[in-house]
Amino acid sequence: MSIVIFSIPTAKADCELKETKISVYFHDHFSGDPNATDVPVVGLAGKSWAWNQFGTVFVMDDLVTEGPEPTSPTVGRLQGTYITASLDGLRVSTSFSLVFTNEAYNGSTIQIVGNVNQLDIVEEYGVASGTGKFRYAKGYAIFEIISFRTKVYTVLRLNASILHY
Repeated sequence: MSIVIFSIPTAKADCELKETKISVYFHDHFSGDPNATDVPVVGLAGKSWAWNQFGTVFVMDDLVTEGPEPTSPTVGRLQGTYITASLDGLRVSTSFSLVFTNEAYNGSTIQIVGNVNQLDIVEEYGVASGTGKFRYAKGYAIFEIISFRTKVYTVLRLNASILHY
């Protein structure tokens, strides 16, 4: 016979739920750009590895800054993968980590996941978890295209509302 014991710790005064709102910009350089930060890494045999080809897997490591200019102060990196997940090539399934390197949140992360129509100018994702200052995070993140240049460089604004302890 086994005995299972559950313990419910009492709440501490400093463990109240907080809300942090973040507005930052990330700089996405697609393959074809000599400074590519977003590239296809695998796809279906005999098919092109393209943004709209079902089954194509991309990996990215984009610079995140305070402002829309790449020379703005650095906040961190947006790193992760996305997969063209619908047969018509419109929807992508995503898993990103916003890895902070700035002084305020250095070493902390938030995990952003979702399934969105990649042709939408504004996309909404869920914030599923976090580490460091964002431990137990939940919330949402909105990606909005700010500028798009010749299919090789895009600047997007990331607005997030994050609940955490």
